[in-house]
Amino acid sequence: MSEEQRLLLAFILSLVIIFVFSRLYQPVPGRPGPVTTPAEKIGSSSETQVSLAGKKSRQVVNLETELVRLTVGSNGGSLEEIALKNYRRPGEQFFTIASGSRALLSYPEEEVLSWGATEFKVEREEKGLTLTGFPRPGIEENKRYYLSSNGYTITYRVNLKNHTGEEVRLKNYCILGGIFDLKDQVRERSSAPEFKAGTPVGIIRRQVSPRLGKETGEECFWVAFWSHYAMFFLRPEKGAGWFLTRQGQEVGFGVSYPEVVIPARGEKRLSLSFYAGPSDYFVLSREVKEPVLGNGFFASMGRFLFAVLRAIHQVVPNWGWAIILLTLLVKAVFFPLTRSSLQSMKEMQRLRPYLKDLQTKYRDNPQQMQKEMMNLYREYKINPFSGCLPMLIQFPIFIGFFVALRNSVFLRGAPFILWIRDLSQPDCLFTVAGFPINLLPVIMAGTSFWQQKLTPQEPSQKSLTFLMPVMFLFLFYNFSSGLLLYWVTMNLAGLLEQYLITRAAKPALL
Repeated sequence: MSEEQRLLLAFILSLVIIFVFSRLYQPVPGRPGPVTTPAEKIGSSSETQVSLAGKKSRQVVNLETELVRLTVGSNGGSLEEIALKNYRRPGEQFFTIASGSRALLSYPEEEVLSWGATEFKVEREEKGLTLTGFPRPGIEENKRYYLSSNGYTITYRVNLKNHTGEEVRLKNYCILGGIFDLKDQVRERSSAPEFKAGTPVGIIRRQVSPRLGKETGEECFWVAFWSHYAMFFLRPEKGAGWFLTRQGQEVGFGVSYPEVVIPARGEKRLSLSFYAGPSDYFVLSREVKEPVLGNGFFASMGRFLFAVLRAIHQVVPNWGWAIILLTLLVKAVFFPLTRSSLQSMKEMQRLRPYLKDLQTKYRDNPQQMQKEMMNLYREYKINPFSGCLPMLIQFPIFIGFFVALRNSVFLRGAPFILWIRDLSQPDCLFTVAGFPINLLPVIMAGTSFWQQKLTPQEPSQKSLTFLMPVMFLFLFYNFSSGLLLYWVTMNLAGLLEQYLITRAAKPALL
């Protein structure tokens, strides 16, 4: 069987495996339409879920800037929708990151139903909105929303007025960051959402998993909840705790004050800032300085490379071409290391017959065998580890860039050329019986196979020539086209490197 026939067979078998697996293990489908986060429930102290659907808002008012549109409803005086004006996919009017989440609903925990159904009067101000309602007899709640003109941060202020002659104590007064439907994560092809809380004892982190129930904390400086592209960040006043709860497919989070005391004929004021926008580091860091996203080595490396990518994009205003150019630039920088690695591997391959002779001659004396092998390496000036070291040095670079591309909101809705209309989505050419035919992962597997064939290998590793490309095809078939464009460019650049190095190869050492 020729190499071309084997390559074709590997592709056909991989497609069959992917097709069967996708049919047997289909994810729960999300609702059609733009990305939203509908929710109508919230956990209470009894760990039940109390419906907040109530009646429809009588009045809905939009507060918007060039970047975002907020929809505030009179029912509960909370945010009914948060929609971004950038990063839109084809056919989307807005990039909706929250719909029906009841963000910034404020209430005492035991009175969530009545406060959530209170009808507020909504009035416009010069720089925001004012809402007035009476959630309890004698208690007036004034809410004010101020939206930054050049960002995604909302300043939220609550003024509780007591019109009675007695002091009022509101137990566990909560301000909701939002409630989100996990089924939307399936539609966005993203990993599970994460939650963090900055506390006096450090940062508390929770992955939203099926085991999550309800958790609370006594004190926090900030709380954050984010998914693939959207971040919701609350920075409350001193003295607030945090809560995170899940029931079924809905997750809610926010901050709470153990007790809010309103003097007789007096008032109590609370305020916080609320960021609701992209979770991308380069957008978020302009408004949120807290270490929400972390600063690990891979993350830092990815941010550096993406900063270079953005600079390239300023000159070449197409994210696809920018990815290709940066990948080629990185490969060019590391070309000397790659050349050293491949040359060392080829020289080791030429020494293989002599190494086998030594292994046979000294099989009963391992120490002498190691000594003779090192003498052989010294005689021909070969470092047996030089083939691996350059690859280990490059590995963090490639992984960091891979992670940066995977989480970048700038690729959402960004077209490349031809059939690639959205670099944040798989590059589907067409479907067969509902199964998507994606071209880039096939090209990636083909170029990986070609690279494996050209790379010097031990005879025992020949099977990897077929297994690795098939595994890559299986694992990355539904990855975004931006990630796969990066991977394919790396493979093609690697093939060019191998060709140039082979042409300039030294004559045989032995």
